[in-house]
Amino acid sequence: MTTRLTEALRGLADGVPPAVVPEELFDVARAQHRRRRATAAGALAVLVLLLGTGYALRPVALPAPAAPRFDAPGLPSRFVAPPLRTATVQDSAPGAAAMLFGGPAVRTDWHETRLGVVAADADRYRVLDAGHQVPGFDALLSPDGRYVWTGRRLLDLTSARSTPDVLDGYPLAFAPDGVRLAYADDDATFTPPNTYATPYVGVYDRERRTDVLRIPVGTAWIPPGRTAALSPDGGEVALQVRDEVWLTRVSDAGPDRTAEPYRKLPLAGGRLAGAGSWSADGRSVAVLERSRCTNCPVPAYPRTWRLATRATADGAPQAGPVFPELRSRTYVQLLGWRSADEAVALVGVPGREAVDRPEEHDIAWGPYHEPGTDAVELVVLRRGASAPEVLLRTPAGITDLSVAADLALDGAVRESGQPDYGPLPYWLVALGLLGTAAVAVPLLVLFGRWRSRRSGSRPRKAVRRPGPAAPG
Repeated sequence: MTTRLTEALRGLADGVPPAVVPEELFDVARAQHRRRRATAAGALAVLVLLLGTGYALRPVALPAPAAPRFDAPGLPSRFVAPPLRTATVQDSAPGAAAMLFGGPAVRTDWHETRLGVVAADADRYRVLDAGHQVPGFDALLSPDGRYVWTGRRLLDLTSARSTPDVLDGYPLAFAPDGVRLAYADDDATFTPPNTYATPYVGVYDRERRTDVLRIPVGTAWIPPGRTAALSPDGGEVALQVRDEVWLTRVSDAGPDRTAEPYRKLPLAGGRLAGAGSWSADGRSVAVLERSRCTNCPVPAYPRTWRLATRATADGAPQAGPVFPELRSRTYVQLLGWRSADEAVALVGVPGREAVDRPEEHDIAWGPYHEPGTDAVELVVLRRGASAPEVLLRTPAGITDLSVAADLALDGAVRESGQPDYGPLPYWLVALGLLGTAAVAVPLLVLFGRWRSRRSGSRPRKAVRRPGPAAPG
C-alpha cells in the first residue's frame, strides 16, 4: 500500500461520522424478547384456563328438581320442538315424562335420529338419540312416563340410567302397570321377494327379570306398534298376526315358557286397536274396523276407522251405541279406557298430499309406520258421539308421538310455562370456549406488539461512540 493511498484512507475514516447507538439498546432488545415470551405464555395460560373451565362446567347427570313447578303433573297444553342446544337425557334427567315425540322439527342435519322428551310436572325439555326409531311404534313411553323403551334398551328418565339388552327384540307394548312388556324377536327370517317371519313374541317381567311367556309365530311378521296388548293384570296377551287376533294366557305357559293361543279372532280387514285394547274387566278387546269414506277431510286419503269391541269368550261383537268414525286418519292407537263407553287414543293425521295405500302385513316398512302422517291428535272416543273430542294436536313438524297413558286417561292437561332446555351440552360449551380462545389469543398478541412499538418509539439519549482509530 502506497503512502498516498494510506493517507487517503485515513482521511476517509476521519470524515465518517461516529456511530450513534441508542442508550440501553441491549436492554430494550432483551425486554422485547421477554415481552413476546410472556405474551405467548399468557395466551397458552388463557387457553388452558378456558379448557379447564369447560371441563369444570361440563354437563353431568342431574336429577329432576324435587319440587314440581305445577300443582299436579299433566300433558302440556302446548309444546315446542327442542332447539339444538337442548341437553340430553343422559346429561340431565327430566323426570317422569308426559310425551316422547319426533318429526322433522326435532331432527336436524346434525342429529337425524334425535327424539324429544317433555316432563310431566314442568316444561323440562330433553333429547335422546334413539336411532332410526319412531315414537309410538318402535320407541315407547311407559304408561307412568318413567321409562322409554327403544330397541333392546330400557331408559329410566328419572335417573338417566339405561338397561341395555334387557329384551331379545323390539317393543310392542307395555302392560297398563308397566311391569310386563310384550316384544317381538328381531331375528326374523326373510323369504324372497319381500316376506318376513317373526320367530316368536315374548312377554318380559321387569320385576322378575325374565320372560314369562313366548308365543311361537314363525309364519308371519309382527311389526312394532299397535300389534299387541297386555291385559290390565298382565296375565293375557292379544296379538295381531296378519288378519287375526291371537289371545294367549301367561298361565298356559309350559316349562319352556311357551304357550299356544286359546282363541283366534278374525279381523276381516281390520286390526287390533293398540296397547290399550283390553277392557278393564278383561272380558273384551277393542279392534278397528276399516272402511272408505265419502266427502273425506283429505280426499286423497279416504281411509276410515271405527272402534268396536269383541268378547274374549267367543269373539262376538258387543252391542251398544257405536263409536264415532275417524275419517282420513292414517292410524289409531288406543291408549286405554276411561269407562266402558269412553276410550282415549292417538290418531295420525295425513297431509294434503298423502295417499292411502293398501296394507301389506309382511313387508317391513308397513303397516306400522304410515307414510304421509303430518300430525298426531290425542282424542276421546265416546259411544253415540258424532265426532271425537280432540284434546291436543302436535304442532307443525312434530309427526310422531307417544304419551304417558296414565295422564291421558286421567285427562290431566296442564298449562304450559317457560321451556327449560337444561344445561348447555358439552359440544356447545367446548365450541364456545374454542371460539373465545380463537378471539382472545390474537388480541393478546396484538396488544403485546402494540406495547412493544410504543416502548420502542420513546426518544432515547444517544451515546456518541469514538470512530475507528487512524492507522499508524
